[in-house]
Amino acid sequence: MENSPAVFFDQQKILFTNRLPEEQAANYRITHGRVDWESFMDFIRSGTKAMACISDDPAALFSEFSAMFRQIEAAGGLVADPTDHWLFIYRRDRWDLPKGMVDPGESPEEAALREVKEECGIGELRIIDQLAPTYHVYPLEGEREWAFKKTHWYFLRTRVCCQAEPQTSEGITRAEWKDPELLEDVFSNTYGNIKEMLLSCRELRRA
Repeated sequence: MENSPAVFFDQQKILFTNRLPEEQAANYRITHGRVDWESFMDFIRSGTKAMACISDDPAALFSEFSAMFRQIEAAGGLVADPTDHWLFIYRRDRWDLPKGMVDPGESPEEAALREVKEECGIGELRIIDQLAPTYHVYPLEGEREWAFKKTHWYFLRTRVCCQAEPQTSEGITRAEWKDPELLEDVFSNTYGNIKEMLLSCRELRRA
């Protein structure tokens, strides 16, 4: 089975694939070929949890879909401290990871390090690994346009233990270190793309 990256709108997931296993088909709204704006909005309004867009060339379909939106690039980090706890922020009533826009002339790596430092007051950071990017769409406030955001993610480590200062000016009310094996509160109140990435990282950690 050949897949392109999934795209999320909050908890709703859009998968681009050349084949969907029979046992999974009941969990998806199925479309074949091009996804136009009307079918996308119909899916969003339906509240259906997942849509599978089936094509002989999922990568091309993914690119065609993303071209309907304004492109935005961001970067962020999954940060571990010396006790192997992970850093989370609480913003807009959801658990999230520190991230933000990539500034002009800035690399995604530089943006991820800067955003973690700004949003959580964490220093002495180093990049350990590059994680898979995530993609999500959302309506732009005050505009009749939607954004397609690609977020570059990095696994970071800090030598600073159990310290974090939330950047309240950015709407962050809490910054907390959590045991990666005890994330039920995060999983029950975060975004679909964040949850999927965390589950993948936790599986790699266990391997």
